[in-house]
Amino acid sequence: MDQRDSRRRAISKEPGGLPVSERGGALALTFQAIGEELGAHPTAIDGSARLAGGLPYRPPHQRGRGRAPGSGGSGCLRGQVRIGGRAAAGRGSFRMGSATKTFTAVTILHLAGEKRIKLDEPIGTYLPGLLPRQDDITVRMILQHTSGLPNYTDSRPIPTAGEPYLKYRWTAFTDEQLVAAALKRPLDFEPGTRFAYSNTGYLVLGMLVKAVTGNTWQSEVTKRIIKPLGLRHTSAPRYSTRLPGPHAHGYIKTTKGYLDITRLNPSIAGAAGAMITTTADLTTFITAVQSGRLLKPAQLAEMTKTVPISDQHGAYGLGVRVITTTCHRKIIGHTGGIPGYLTAMFTTTDGKTQLALSANETTPPDMAAFQKLIDSAFCP
Repeated sequence: MDQRDSRRRAISKEPGGLPVSERGGALALTFQAIGEELGAHPTAIDGSARLAGGLPYRPPHQRGRGRAPGSGGSGCLRGQVRIGGRAAAGRGSFRMGSATKTFTAVTILHLAGEKRIKLDEPIGTYLPGLLPRQDDITVRMILQHTSGLPNYTDSRPIPTAGEPYLKYRWTAFTDEQLVAAALKRPLDFEPGTRFAYSNTGYLVLGMLVKAVTGNTWQSEVTKRIIKPLGLRHTSAPRYSTRLPGPHAHGYIKTTKGYLDITRLNPSIAGAAGAMITTTADLTTFITAVQSGRLLKPAQLAEMTKTVPISDQHGAYGLGVRVITTTCHRKIIGHTGGIPGYLTAMFTTTDGKTQLALSANETTPPDMAAFQKLIDSAFCP
């Protein structure tokens, strides 16, 4: 595998008024330490939005080569970082995984604001015959992962991670196929009684958008979010396997070593995780969500009504996670994962600090270290 390939971690963060030279080094060291704990692979840093801070991870055989003042190793820079002699694109795109869910949720909330969808209406009203217990499962439950729908990404017939996924890497799935695969199992619990993350539900929400508008979720997200916000490097592909323009490469670990998984058919993720973006665009988007630019006050209030997440810290609203950091700052946003990539986008609820991050996934992903990485961005 060519060590010059530009695999990346990208961070966009507002420094609270301090110059880069005063805040960047400390932030870089924090992210370096946690990045090594994550086991992420060679990365480049994005100089987008208000501040880009961080530094390339060096694999064991490269450590000790190259220094930056005050760091004992690599340093924190704005713009591009050169890795192995080749500059990685500072504004490269990547697959955002489940951060897509926030885009999908905003679209559903738009339709609720237009009185075309009722959040507490049974899903059977809009998609009759699709789901069991269709008169008991509401749109809100699906948005909030309290529907009890089994998660298709936990379904053995269609593996969605690791080396077993390679068999389906180029397969063009329909939402109906994936939902049907999930529903071979019974509901995980009585609808509305607890939280359990379900990608299946967000495929159903993509189908709901089509049922209500007559248009695909991709076209509605583009019309309602991407174009109005000017997110020029964000897209919602259906079957296209490519990442447009300069982009980060994603890798998965196989029995033969690391495999470039950058190109894949995103239909396996759909409205639950298929979108492509950059850190600058994610920062713009999550800021627009938090500020009310994208949603009316009533819909934003609905989005931020949360339920506890039983197996993780924090809570979940309608397509957003709400977390209280170790320094007692409340942040709102989402994380994401798709083969080759881990993503995070968060903003403080006062809108003063934002984080957008993309890193190569580890196998298996060390989510505790990833959460620590997010926390450190808001608690330097």
